[in-house]
Amino acid sequence: TLVVVVVGASGDLAKKKTYPSLLNLYDDNLLPKDTMIVGYARSQLSDDELRDRLRPFLMETEHSEAVVERFLKRCVYQGGKSYGDLDAFEE
Repeated sequence: TLVVVVVGASGDLAKKKTYPSLLNLYDDNLLPKDTMIVGYARSQLSDDELRDRLRPFLMETEHSEAVVERFLKRCVYQGGKSYGDLDAFEE
């Protein structure tokens, strides 16, 4: 299993560049099938709230809605108090 941690997952760079790039890798079958993408930031969001924030940016790509939705199922979120919050990383 590959786990990709996106630090700053609730920010603009992540929405506009990082997650679309990971989607490209996913759709090109360049990531292992069981890859999970864990977003981490100081914002307190649920997995679904993260997905709702990402969806509009991912839908602007060349990928079909079905591919985007399959990709989003692999994306989860963990919030923390700071980027040095070791307890949050352990959850």
